[in-house]
Amino acid sequence: MEILLTLKGPPSNKPGQIDLKKVAYRPLKAQIAVLKPIIDKISITYPIDDSELRETLIESLLLEAEKGHPFAPAPKFGKGSAQYKASALLTTPSGDRVLIQIGPKKANVVHGLRLEFNPAAVGPEGIGFLKDELEVLVPVYGLKYQNIVEVGKVTRLDIAVDIVGVRIDLLDIQTDEAGKQHWWFSSLGMLETAYFGMKGTTDKNAPWAAYNKRLQQKQSKDFDGKQLFGGMSHTRIEFHDTPNQPMTKLHARPNRFEKISVAYAVGHPPQGVLPYHWRFFLDACHRRGHADALNSISDVPTRKKYEAALQGAHQSFWKPTEIWKHWPDTIQLSGLLQGK
Repeated sequence: MEILLTLKGPPSNKPGQIDLKKVAYRPLKAQIAVLKPIIDKISITYPIDDSELRETLIESLLLEAEKGHPFAPAPKFGKGSAQYKASALLTTPSGDRVLIQIGPKKANVVHGLRLEFNPAAVGPEGIGFLKDELEVLVPVYGLKYQNIVEVGKVTRLDIAVDIVGVRIDLLDIQTDEAGKQHWWFSSLGMLETAYFGMKGTTDKNAPWAAYNKRLQQKQSKDFDGKQLFGGMSHTRIEFHDTPNQPMTKLHARPNRFEKISVAYAVGHPPQGVLPYHWRFFLDACHRRGHADALNSISDVPTRKKYEAALQGAHQSFWKPTEIWKHWPDTIQLSGLLQGK
């Protein structure tokens, strides 16, 4: 039975509802909820040593893509699908699609099959559908999904945590992750997206991303007008993991959410500090970094007051242990293991 939790959100946010079973904890009980982790994206590779089986699978997938629904040819975007002899999109019952690629063209690529999809969107029913469709590509001696579970390697795992009831520009985010940070602002100067831990020059290489999830959904070309949580603001914090291990090992992944901290600091100004002065300081944290923002305060007692208020806001808001204790259930309920 679905039990709905009503949140009113911080000032200026309209009320909304959320399934209580999705909530990890509530830092501000009437206003904000931090949800349990979900798997927003997974990439899996699987070796196919039998050359005859590999060629038969390639022919079968190309044939299914040509026949049409639920398969379709994968668009030649980027380098991904172009590197495989067969590449197709499988539409699952939820409407979300799975990218299936077989027969990498590069000789030094050791795997024979690659899968990529969003487990949270596809759902357990969709993963069961994927299992059935893979296993009938070559009946009798073909692929077995259970072998993919046990032998395949998860090469990419995007783990997301949603914070419902507040926009990203009202949150303060800190991270211990080494590397550069990149913050994106709207034309009106409102923070929309942030990347942390960048080792290169592009955002896609950052292990961490934080963004206005409600805005992203509204701007999607597939947006149908229906908004999550009654249209409440919500921010997504996402870690891009590279386990390179079988799905059966995912439950033991370390808690990377200990490397980041989030706070609704706007609502906790230091005693005696005007709210707009505090907001100016938090904006400086976004644009210049926390250390530079604090060092810009020349008066030492005032600087210490600001720093203590900021640390207190983080300690009261962000609880990574409460988030991660739900991770084993996330794996089990996702449907990825299909009976394990």
